[in-house]
Amino acid sequence: MKKIMPIGVVAVIVLAASCNGEQSRNPTGAGGWYPADKETLAAQVDAFLLEEPDTTLKGRPIAVISPHAGFRYSGKCAGAAFSAVKGLSYKRVVVLGISHFAPLRGASILNVDAYATPLGTIPLDRKACKKLLGHRLFNTVPAAHAREHSVENELPFLQRALKGEFKLVPILIGEIDAAQTTEIAQEIRPLLDSNTLLVVSSDFTHYGRHFDYVRFRTDVKENLKKLAMAAAKPIMALDFNGFRKHLTETGDTICGRKPIGVLLCALPHGSKAAIAKYYTSGDLSGDYETSVSYLSLVFTQGAQMINEQGQAMLLDVARKTIEAAIRGDQAPVFAVDGPELQGHQGAFVTITKGGDLRGCIGRFTADEPLFRVVQKMGRASALEDPRFAGRRIRADELDDIKIEISVLSPMSRVKNPLEDVKLGVHGIYIRRGMRSGTFLPQVATEHNMTLEEFLSTCCAHKAGLAADAWKDPETEVYVYSAQVFGEE
Repeated sequence: MKKIMPIGVVAVIVLAASCNGEQSRNPTGAGGWYPADKETLAAQVDAFLLEEPDTTLKGRPIAVISPHAGFRYSGKCAGAAFSAVKGLSYKRVVVLGISHFAPLRGASILNVDAYATPLGTIPLDRKACKKLLGHRLFNTVPAAHAREHSVENELPFLQRALKGEFKLVPILIGEIDAAQTTEIAQEIRPLLDSNTLLVVSSDFTHYGRHFDYVRFRTDVKENLKKLAMAAAKPIMALDFNGFRKHLTETGDTICGRKPIGVLLCALPHGSKAAIAKYYTSGDLSGDYETSVSYLSLVFTQGAQMINEQGQAMLLDVARKTIEAAIRGDQAPVFAVDGPELQGHQGAFVTITKGGDLRGCIGRFTADEPLFRVVQKMGRASALEDPRFAGRRIRADELDDIKIEISVLSPMSRVKNPLEDVKLGVHGIYIRRGMRSGTFLPQVATEHNMTLEEFLSTCCAHKAGLAADAWKDPETEVYVYSAQVFGEE
């Protein structure tokens, strides 16, 4: 599809070396896609970040889809999305763009140490980039980055919206089929922890003869909106096949369709989505004969992810696994079809008897489906919890035990525990050096703890720290939510 380059955009990649030998990619779109002057650019982006989103979501954003056109056209749409992360801190941002001007197959990461904009320099997460480049679908194709603005145009919004420094993983996604989309998503997924934001750079429908797409000739404004909402429906449902079906049936000219597909395959099941802003360039110019649609979305991790049927299935997986483990039988094999049980989420399995704890082990992140995590943690809770090495559950106790499962959201670090930790809502993970410990959300309510008791007891009895270690800024305190369900 065709794209018009604005006057002033440099046509070759510009690299600069610092005094310590590090190499950065200098901006190629400053003065064209957006202002080259630092103060002017900062003021413009700050104004866009005041844009109220059309709808909002509760929870910490984990991903954003944002346009990459000239700021005077798409800036308000991008600003409405990035306003959702304004003032938040992320240690890493993964940006998925496209190659407008050079052919590209697979994915490309430029071999530099940083990306620069008029607002400053953003260091790359070299460790993460190196790991990705070890995969067969990731390469370095300098020509694809030379004039490319899809990643670059997202960076000023990140620089002005996010609090503190972050490292960048800039990836251009080229031509990939459905299987390669899944494969790339699997490589990116381990990076998407609670301190990482995923940004997909994409404009939506490119309409008009200039773009070789004239699907309708009447009621263009209304039909463009219908088309955008039809595309948004499978995206918001994380329905990759539904999104592909939309593209096939409509020929919709969404330039970032490939990175959007990666996002749909990479985000954890249960993620929630909301439209931040929609309009078209035609709404601004009055010209609908040649119009580009701008649609931005924000994704958060949903708190309640497992329905009643899924809960029953997971409890059955845990129960049968624990019974087999205690009796010394072979681990059962499960055929689990529920899509909500295929997401890569952390979980804890807790075993009690007569109200007394007899085992509790879990993990915060996972690289395999949730039902397998529950199966492994159920076995570990029954056989491997070191606190109960001398009194493992016996076969004659199996009818008396109760099983509880906690499915976890991603963690996020808090700066002021007394303000940011909510009793009964948040679990806590406290870490200092090599010592760490956690309390699930239900611990506070089950033991009638105050907030200070919750924090202090976790420090002293779970992390092996001083009881007041949570007050020290050097101690890391994280929060997470959990969907908790158990056997009656």
